[in-house]
This record gives sequence, C-alpha cells and structure tokens, in this order.
Amino acid sequence: MRHHKKTYEEVFSIDHKGVRPKLYMDKISIEGMELEEYIILFKDHLSDFYSTLFYDCVRFSWLRRKFCYYGRPTILPMNKNSRMHNSVFVKFVRRIIGKDPQIITRSKFFPKLEEYYFETFFPGFVEGNPFTNPDYYEFPFENISIDYLMAVYHLDDRFDLLKKADKDKMSYAIFVDYVINHVLSENESLGRDRYIIRQGMDKHFPFCVKDSDKEVKTKYGLKNYGKEA
Repeated sequence: MRHHKKTYEEVFSIDHKGVRPKLYMDKISIEGMELEEYIILFKDHLSDFYSTLFYDCVRFSWLRRKFCYYGRPTILPMNKNSRMHNSVFVKFVRRIIGKDPQIITRSKFFPKLEEYYFETFFPGFVEGNPFTNPDYYEFPFENISIDYLMAVYHLDDRFDLLKKADKDKMSYAIFVDYVINHVLSENESLGRDRYIIRQGMDKHFPFCVKDSDKEVKTKYGLKNYGKEA
C-alpha cells in the first residue's frame, strides 16, 4: 500500500471555519460527574462493548455456518444458499432456539464482517471452534476496534490501513481523515474516481469508502459484488 503525503484537509478530526455544528468542549457538562470522569467511563465502556460485540459476531457466524440442511452446509455470501435453506435456518432459530436471528443477520455491519474479515483473520474459521478455542478468534488489533473495520471493508488495502491505524494508535476521527486523504490521493493518481466516499448517503450505515471497480451493472441497476479481490 502506498502511503500518501497529507494533501487533503481534515474532515472528521477538526472543525474548520464555517463548519457547523462545531464541537465546543467548554459547553459540555455531565450531570452528576466531572467531564473527564465521564469521558474515561464512556471510553472504557465502548471499548469493552465493541470487543465483546466482535467476539459475539464471530461465535454467531460460526454457529450459523455449521448449520446443514439435507446435508448441505450454510455458505457465504448467503444468497448462494437456496432460499429454502436460509428460510429453514430462520425457522429453526425462532422455533427451536426461541430467538430471532434476523436482528443480527439483517443488520448493516454483520454481513460485512462475515464476508470481508473473518476468513482472513481466522483461516479455517469453520473448522475451528470459538467456544472451545477463544484465543484463536481474538480481535487481531490492540488499539482499534470493530468500527474501524466498517469504514474500509470494501477496499483491497483495508488490512494495511487498519494495521497503520493500530500501529499509530489513531482515534476513529483521525483514521477516517487518513483514509479520505488516501483514497482521494489514489483517485488523483489514477485520474478517475475509483473510490467513492459514502458519508450521509445512507442514514442507516456509517462512513465507508466504496470501490467502484467492484460494482457492475445489471439490468436491475448496480449490484455490489464486494467479493475480496
């Protein structure tokens, strides 16, 4: 991966003149505690929450992919399974397990984790067992969390970007600004807009960058294959 010189201004980590709304730290107050105490509490909680969320997604994905029907295992992406297979899995979880899996499977981020990260992070993902060997399935970074993964899931060099963020201990805002500078510099080098920044285009999904070379036209419009190159 090429590391580009800083060319484009910050978007997330700094409020520039004319940008609204602005973050004024001296205008923030927390009822019943000091602001610094609140920041530490919030940071510790969200770090723990995201760590647990990642591992819970790993275990759920493993359980789902172990499910076989008429001898056929569950495969990814899910649209490669028969419609009957996917429907039967949902019925099984609702009726026998007693829960609804679609609160997870139909979320915006979970399918991205399954398709773009788990197999690379954990070779032999299904052959192992995260319940009996949790150490193998640990989140592979020390200083970043699951939210960073969603910003770059569609990029071929996502792992290099994540390693850079982890090594430099970037906050999420600084990381996103680094990614923006990276992809815009890449577009400039290519002389075309290969990378498209998605921010605010989908109110149900956070910031991310899309690779237009991975989108192909079908008679129904644009279909994002998103398969790792």
